[in-house]
Amino acid sequence: MSADQSLGYQIRYAYRIFVKALADELGPHRITTGQWSALRVLWQQEGLSQVELAQHMMVEKASLTAVLKAMASEGLITRVRNAEDRRKVNIYLTASGRRLKSKILPLIGRINKRATRRLTSAEVHQLHTLLARVMINLQN
Repeated sequence: MSADQSLGYQIRYAYRIFVKALADELGPHRITTGQWSALRVLWQQEGLSQVELAQHMMVEKASLTAVLKAMASEGLITRVRNAEDRRKVNIYLTASGRRLKSKILPLIGRINKRATRRLTSAEVHQLHTLLARVMINLQN
């Protein structure tokens, strides 16, 4: 089997193309793909610590530090010391961070449509199912 026939290669290559398309769409809004990943989680659940946010995003806590710093300087998040555990800092969206949801989500929908435009709805469902199985297989 050649390298380009490997499942891992194809998934990584598809991921890289997907991320490039995502970055191109997010660029005019001055949002990076890392910030998008954080926003996506925070739109669902605010008040997470950096460790919890990193777990939801499936990234290392250290790699999130620069992303959060940039988001704070752009006025998208605030960090609040946890009243119960002073060592923890909880992350909350600002009004600007919340407003981005209505601007960014349609872009994401457009990228997903573009990525699946020559697939039937059954094939898209099957793709989701198969990728979920691959992830489960690799996590066990």
